[in-house]
Amino acid sequence: MVGRHLWDGRPDGIVGLSDCCEGVVVRAPYVLVVDDNRITVKLLRRYLEKHGYEVGEAYDGTECLEAVAQRLPDAILLDVMMPQMDGYTTVRHLRQQPATAAVPVVIVTALNDVPNQVRAIEAGADDFLGKPVDERLLVAKVKLLTTLSRLRQACQALYRYVEQNAGGAQLPPELRELWTSLGMEAHSL
Repeated sequence: MVGRHLWDGRPDGIVGLSDCCEGVVVRAPYVLVVDDNRITVKLLRRYLEKHGYEVGEAYDGTECLEAVAQRLPDAILLDVMMPQMDGYTTVRHLRQQPATAAVPVVIVTALNDVPNQVRAIEAGADDFLGKPVDERLLVAKVKLLTTLSRLRQACQALYRYVEQNAGGAQLPPELRELWTSLGMEAHSL
């Protein structure tokens, strides 16, 4: 399976894996789009669905946190200027919760200046995308972040599997160090 992606962007979101994993199905990545402007949400949804992503919607920071509690996305596209709770506050809340701390967040905003980009990243965002949104750039960033999210999930599952099936043996210190350097504490599994 070297050089082959688990999810190839097919519109149905289903991919068959190699013979060693026959019968295993991987669903399309799920992206939560959060913006108080419904036209923007529809546009981003259309771009992402056209490229095979499953898309959820929320219209402010509070709805985002509620939606994430219902279903953990592979990535979140988050506007900054929203009523009730802005994007900076929302991403800080996401980073404070163990279940959502590692979900990739892209801040999408018309505030394209460097101070706002820095503020977004300091708040905990993984990336920044200016409005108006270019479809190709959006899809490239979402593909990168959803792939990283899925790889992180796979690493966590593999780690749990190894820990459960190693007969009480611990991982070698260099693997534990690498795990910790990736921000994934072994005790949190």
